[in-house]
Amino acid sequence: MNKHSFVALGLLALAACGDDNNNNGNPPDANVVVPPDAGPPGVPALGDQLDRMGRPAINTAANHTFDPDDTTKQAAKDAWNQNADKSTWAADFAADVKASIAILDGIDATCGNQLGADLAVPRYSALAGLLSDDELYVNSASATCSAYLAVEANALGVLVNNDCGGRVMGYDVIQTSYSTLAAGVLSGVDDGIASEAVPSDPAAFPFLADPL
Repeated sequence: MNKHSFVALGLLALAACGDDNNNNGNPPDANVVVPPDAGPPGVPALGDQLDRMGRPAINTAANHTFDPDDTTKQAAKDAWNQNADKSTWAADFAADVKASIAILDGIDATCGNQLGADLAVPRYSALAGLLSDDELYVNSASATCSAYLAVEANALGVLVNNDCGGRVMGYDVIQTSYSTLAAGVLSGVDDGIASEAVPSDPAAFPFLADPL
């Protein structure tokens, strides 16, 4: 018998020794009881917080934005993300936010036209407090969703509306963020990005496009 015949016999032997029930070739045990569905697993214990789901670009645009020291800048942004006690957010971050948005207000060469710039004294303190409370707010009583930051603008009284706000995938959140910070409007300051490189599908979970 040649070498190829031994290989063929070996393959046949391997095929004969296995089956789909993974029971070492023996018939299934009729006495095996499959436990009933125990339901979903319990909530896992969480570790340290690494990030917080807030408004996009606020930590980037308004927290130590113009700090020349990269080490202190990164430490400040990490502290923002890791702070899980919202009762401390305004006290911990509003002063730094106020300093950053005061500079951003001058992008269009007009100071004081930022969203809510003069709602409190000193200037910018009202918006700094709102932005430090870095959460997404949604008007659940509204069925109209067309503008990012609409709930915040309504709360400040600078743009009365009944929009649901929040963050719908079609919102250009970066353009809106910089428009409100620079010119006090919800659009107009363009970020130069016309569309997604790979369009996402807002109807298909998890709503993300395939990577490039």
